[in-house]
Amino acid sequence: MKRLLSVFALLLVMYVPAFALSDAEYLKWKETSSEFREADQSMSESYSSCKKVLPSSEFKGIREEQLEWIKSGRDERAQEIIDEEDCSRLEAYIKATEERDHELYHYIQMYEMWYTQKYGDLPPTMKE
Repeated sequence: MKRLLSVFALLLVMYVPAFALSDAEYLKWKETSSEFREADQSMSESYSSCKKVLPSSEFKGIREEQLEWIKSGRDERAQEIIDEEDCSRLEAYIKATEERDHELYHYIQMYEMWYTQKYGDLPPTMKE
């Protein structure tokens, strides 16, 4: 029984991402790093624009994708960046956040392109 608990504990430790960004670290970086703060703000604005511009059926998938990105995708990508570029955790999270910002902005661009091709022009609510 004791051996079984030890194996279970080991599996649990292996399953929980050790690299994950903590809430405290996130808040600290938002307070102390202008680059991180700007990347995070820009991503938040892109996310809000997606919510405003995209149909709710399209936005639902992006919302689920964003929640998954926050839950684990951000940490996985930051670790990949560290492995590839040998940079600090902060630099890796800034780059991962900037990449996600670009992905969100790309959704808006693609939708606007599709809409323009289909209807000829953007509606006033999408021109802002």
